[in-house]
Amino acid sequence: MSAYLSILAPIQITDAMLVSSTASEPATSGEPAWAAITSYAVDSLVSRSTTHRIYRNLIAGVDATLPEDSALLTTPHWQDIGPTNQRAMFDGEVSTQTVVASPLTVVIRPGFFNSLYLAGLDAAGATITVKDAPGGNVIYSAVGPLEGSAPDDYYEWCFDPFKPQRDLLLSGIDPYNAAEITVTLTGGTVKCGMMALGDLRPLGSTQYGAKAKPKSYSYIDIDKYGNNKIVRRKKAKDISATAMLSLSEANSVLETITELLDVPCVVICTDLPEYGGLRAFGLVSGELSYDFPKDCQLSVNVLGLI
Repeated sequence: MSAYLSILAPIQITDAMLVSSTASEPATSGEPAWAAITSYAVDSLVSRSTTHRIYRNLIAGVDATLPEDSALLTTPHWQDIGPTNQRAMFDGEVSTQTVVASPLTVVIRPGFFNSLYLAGLDAAGATITVKDAPGGNVIYSAVGPLEGSAPDDYYEWCFDPFKPQRDLLLSGIDPYNAAEITVTLTGGTVKCGMMALGDLRPLGSTQYGAKAKPKSYSYIDIDKYGNNKIVRRKKAKDISATAMLSLSEANSVLETITELLDVPCVVICTDLPEYGGLRAFGLVSGELSYDFPKDCQLSVNVLGLI
């Protein structure tokens, strides 16, 4: 394995960066905008465009307190239950998905970036176009099906079910300060759990022995009579890897790891498709070992987030 271990230093997508999305906010159903003069029933759902969150009503009636400030009250009136549909793909969790009828088209002006990562995907195809400025020249484009099947023989080719590609990494995009990116996902009901844009930074040459460990937050609930049931919860994936780098790169790599210690990031052990399992989203920790006269060994662990 000769590909590089890399980390995507993310850009926080702000309101000013998001030009447009076919996922409306508030959504046409399920999350109407909150109004101070409205009397809400218990369990009513509302959205707030300032926080891009959805809140569930806990106490029936009229309450002029902003839902996002309700948690500060002795008796809260609203419960934060998650992002709006439009912003679910930007909330830093793969398990919360933006869901719309095809197509899902998002236009963003993030400024400087060189890579895009999509995860939590359920779509048939993707089209990505990057311009050097709004209305400018196309500097990058990619079009293709999101097909995750990899048949080993004719039997699998003919009879195995279709396997969708759940994530997509695009790197090597020329960075421009005024760049504009358009992402379109197609195919029935489209879902996207994460769209991450940022600076993909190489850390070192990945060594064999990298590990991926799926994990579940489900648990077994046993009552006083000894009956048990599995309570289903969300899943994630941890990864660990080592990489070799030259001594001249050590300070820069150590600074990158330190900078991103408490920032949820995407880590890619290699961009080779057959090693797709060796990329994860989570919190990164690392250790740099100065074992050689001209080279160092980096050990990286990713605590996968949902």
